[in-house]
Amino acid sequence: MSLLQQHRERQKNLLPLFSPELRAMRMAFLKGLWQMVLVFTCVFWISISFLYGAGYDTSRHMKDASFIFRNFDSSPAATNISQMIIKAFEPEGMVRLVDHTIDGQYDSVEAIKHAVWVGDSWGAIVVNQGFGDRLNKALTEGADYDPTQAVTLISEESRHFFKVMMATKSVEGALTALEVPFSQMVFQDLVSQGENTPASIISRANPQALVLPYSYAVDNIAPYHFDMSMYILSVTLSLCMVVGSFIPSNMWKTIEEPFFKQVKIPHIIILRLVVNVVWTVFICLQATGIVFAFSGPTWSPNAGDFFGLFGLFVLNTLAFAFFIECLQNWVHPRFLLGAYFTTLFVDIAAAIFGPELNNHFFRITYAMPFMLTGISMRTLLTNGSYAKFQYTITVVVLWAVFWWVISLFLIARKARLVRAGKLLMSNVPPPPGTDSHDHGIKEKTPAVADSKNVQSSAQSQMPISSETTPGSSSSNLMSATPGSTPRRRDVSGSDIEIEDM
Repeated sequence: MSLLQQHRERQKNLLPLFSPELRAMRMAFLKGLWQMVLVFTCVFWISISFLYGAGYDTSRHMKDASFIFRNFDSSPAATNISQMIIKAFEPEGMVRLVDHTIDGQYDSVEAIKHAVWVGDSWGAIVVNQGFGDRLNKALTEGADYDPTQAVTLISEESRHFFKVMMATKSVEGALTALEVPFSQMVFQDLVSQGENTPASIISRANPQALVLPYSYAVDNIAPYHFDMSMYILSVTLSLCMVVGSFIPSNMWKTIEEPFFKQVKIPHIIILRLVVNVVWTVFICLQATGIVFAFSGPTWSPNAGDFFGLFGLFVLNTLAFAFFIECLQNWVHPRFLLGAYFTTLFVDIAAAIFGPELNNHFFRITYAMPFMLTGISMRTLLTNGSYAKFQYTITVVVLWAVFWWVISLFLIARKARLVRAGKLLMSNVPPPPGTDSHDHGIKEKTPAVADSKNVQSSAQSQMPISSETTPGSSSSNLMSATPGSTPRRRDVSGSDIEIEDM
C-alpha cells in the first residue's frame, strides 16, 4: 500500500471539526476559551490598576509625608523666613510641615537628624542659629556671607527612593521659590529705614547678601552606599523570586506524578521542602555575589552585610515559593499563569513606586514580601536608617510559614484524590469513561463489583446449549468455534483512555 493510500485510510477515521459527533468537544473548547478571556481580562485590569495606582497623582496624598520644621534663630530675619516657609507649605499638593519651634520638642539639629534617621519624619527644614546676625553684618558691614547657611534641608533615601525623591524635590522647589520674594523683602526693609538710601545700601552691603540673602543646603543623612540604582536591586530581587519559585515549581510539575501515586505523603512534603530550600539558597547565593561584585567604591560591605542581604533574598524567595506551591496543587491549570502574572506584577509595582503616598487601598502592598524586603535592603544599604526589621522580617516570615502550612494540606489532599482516581495531576477531575474515573467508581462501590463477579462466575459454569440459552442457535455457536470469523465489536467513547495533563 502506497503512502497516499495509507494517508487516505487514516483520513477515513477522522471527523470534520463541525461534525455532530464533536459537538461536546467544541462546546468544551469554547467554554475553556471564554474562561481564559475572562481570567486574563481580570488579570490585566488588576495588574495595570496596581501599576497605575502605585504611581498615580502622588500630589493628592503628599500631606501624608510629614517634615519637621524648627527655627533655631530668634532674629527678625529668621522669623520672616519662617513665616514664609510655613505659608508656602499650606497648599494641598505640598508635604505636611509640622512646626516644633514653639513646643521645643527637638532642642538640637542632631535630635532632628535622629528623628529622620529612624523614620519618625520624612525630612526636616531647619533655620540655622545665627542666620540673622550673619545677614545683618553682611548687609551693614560687608562681611563675608554664605546664603546656604541660612536654612538646612535634612533628607534621607532609605524610606523609598522614588517617593522620597518626589517629596524632597517638592520641598526643594518650594524653598527655591522663596529666594526672590525674601530678597525683595530684605531690600524694602533696608530702604524703609530713614537714614538709608538705595545708593548707600549698595555701597556698604555685601553684594552676595543683597542679591541672595537666603538659600538652603541639603544634608542627606542616609545616602545609598551603592553605586547602582535601587531599581537594579529591585530587578535582582524579582529575578530571585522568579527563578527561585516559579521555575522549580514548574519543573516539579513535570515529574511529580510518580511521587504522588507511589510515595508516602510525609515524604513528598519533605522532598518538596528540601527542593525549595536548596534551590532558593543556590539562587540567592549567586544573586548576593552579583550585588557585591558591582557594589562600587562608595560601599565597603562586610560579612554581616553579605549574610544580611543573602538572608533577605532567601526569605523573600521562600515566601513566594510556598505561595506558588499552593497554586500548583490547587488552582486549575487555566488560571495558573494568570495568578503568576498578577502576583509578580503587583509586587514589582509596589517595589518600584512604593505605597507610602498612594491611595489607601493600594497600601495593601505593605503586606507583600517584595515591598517589605525592599525596605530592609534599603536599610542595609544606608547603614541602618529607617530600620523596621522587626516589622518587615516578621511579616515575611509569617507569610512564608502561612503558605507552607497551607501547602501541606493541599499536597496531602491532592495525593489522596489522585490515588483514589478522583483527580488528575493537573488539578482537574478525570473525564467520564477514563480508567481513573472508572477506578474511582469501582473503589466507591466494591459490593456491586463483587456481586457482578459472582454472577459472571456462576454463568461461566453453566453448560451452553440451545435449551439453556434462549434464542441461541447453531449459527450462534459456530461464531465461537475455531476457524470462524470473530465478531466485530463497536468501540465507544468510554473505551478510550483520555488523560488531561
